[in-house]
Order: sequence, then C-alpha cells, then structure tokens
Amino acid sequence: MSLPLKQIEELSLTHWPALNTEYMDGWKLRMSNGYTKRANCVSTIQSSSKQLHANIAACEQKYMSMKQPTIFKLTPFSEPELDETLNKLNYDLIDRSLMLTLSLDQLTDEPSIHVNLNQSELELCIQEHISLPWLEQYCLLSGVSSAYIPTMIDMIAAMPGKLMLASCTVNGEIAALAMAVIDQDYVGIYDVITAQAYRNQGLCSYLLWNLLQQCKPYASSSYLAVVAGNEPAKRVYAKLGYKEAYTYWYRIKH
Repeated sequence: MSLPLKQIEELSLTHWPALNTEYMDGWKLRMSNGYTKRANCVSTIQSSSKQLHANIAACEQKYMSMKQPTIFKLTPFSEPELDETLNKLNYDLIDRSLMLTLSLDQLTDEPSIHVNLNQSELELCIQEHISLPWLEQYCLLSGVSSAYIPTMIDMIAAMPGKLMLASCTVNGEIAALAMAVIDQDYVGIYDVITAQAYRNQGLCSYLLWNLLQQCKPYASSSYLAVVAGNEPAKRVYAKLGYKEAYTYWYRIKH
C-alpha cells in the first residue's frame, strides 16, 4: 500500500502518540510531559483559519501554563505563511529533518551488510511487548533521563498496532537498539541508536535489516525520520534502500 505523503505524516504522529492532545482551529496541541519534540509540539498538518497571530498566542499560553516551550512542527502540509510568521515572531528553526520511506519488497532476502565483528559475538533479540530493560538501555545509550521512563511506557502502551523492540548485544554488552510500530500496512522505525563504542561497524544496518525482515509479514512499506545533518545515519538508511519523501522542521520560541 502506498500512502500519500500527508497520510504518512499523520501516521507518524499516530504511531508516536501524545499523552494529551488539544485541538485549536485545525491544529493539534500535543503534550507528553516534555518527552520528545514530536510528542510536545503543535502539529500543523491541517491549516488553521487565517487568525495566525491569535492562534499562535493561544498556543504559547497553553504551553506556558504547562511550563514547556512552545514548539511548532512545520511540514510541506502546513499553511505556507506560518513558517515566515513564526520567524518574524522570533521562533528559531531547529532540527531540520527528513522523512524517509522504503518499500519492503526492495529489501534483500539475504543481508548484503558487512559487520566488522565476529558473528559469534553478536546476539539479536526482538521483543513484541513493553520491556523495562530495553527502555533503561535506551536511556543509557541516548542520554535521555530515566525519569521519562513512566512517560515512555504510557506512550508505548498507547501506540496502535504491533510493537517490536529490537536489541543487539556484543558479548553480552548492549550495542544497538531500535523500535518498530506496525500499523495500516506500514512499519514506523523509531529510537534507533548505536553505542559509541560500536559505531561504524555495520551493527545498525545489521539490526535494522533483521528487524525489517521480522516486519515483512505484517507490512509492505516503512518510514523513518532522520535529522538532515546526521550523515552517518543517512548512509545507514540509504544502504537499506530508504529514500527521501519530504522535509520537516521545528520552530521553537526564543
């Protein structure tokens, strides 16, 4: 199934659910205790009325009441004048990112990935349920505070469809992690990370190839997001066949 790009954006938000959502004139105000920009921003897929300044001010008031920064997510589907309006209101542009997509029938059945480690040292695990150890390992590798774990659990519990948490260990030491959310014939890939000591050794490609193979019976296409300036990650995803679908970015109040 091939979805229009706007529907992929909608799906990516659904698969990374906010714990609370309020609606304002076509926009979605997403709130999740401050964990990740995606889950704590104003989604502007649907155009609001032309009262942009009034609506922006109302969003600022709402997030201020929660002691959170006001963040807007801008996509090709946002009203064109919104980005310039936010710029004039001193909103900084941050984290320009790419949404990448892949048809899983293009994924090779045999891995063409070289891992610079002895295969006997590697162990791959894929769990289809919430795992506290996986979340603790993710916090350790990413630097995310473990105080967010309850929020992470609530968000994962709210995800639609099928969950897969993948991990790769080297001689018992956690080396790489990734999350898959499978729904509506699509698999969204999130939380991809490799431990510093094991980067540039093919582990991330190895992990994702195996994870996507496990997803093939349930989905025909995949998407994932990557920060535009993250060249090492983009090379990994390109090896697997992911291609750029569209660009998005965030605006945050000074």
